[in-house]
Amino acid sequence: MDTVLSSLTSVSGTVWRVAVLCFLVINGAAVAAILITRSRRLVDTWTPRLVALDAILIGAGLGVPLITGMLRVGLRTIAGMGAGATALLK
Repeated sequence: MDTVLSSLTSVSGTVWRVAVLCFLVINGAAVAAILITRSRRLVDTWTPRLVALDAILIGAGLGVPLITGMLRVGLRTIAGMGAGATALLK
């Protein structure tokens, strides 16, 4: 049970770090491209795609840790119930 809980924590942290890193790199590159080219057409073309990608990254960065946190709480609860049932049978 402990290995499952630790792997959930590991996955949660990894997804969070990757999502934040990708968010910063992609938005930094977009800002740099806009500042270098000064092209309004570039802004008009790439803004919808950039916003969609940002939404995906924010959803993954916040959603995966939230889901794994709920799974950890559920697994701990189930383990606690199992320990309580075992104590009753002894």
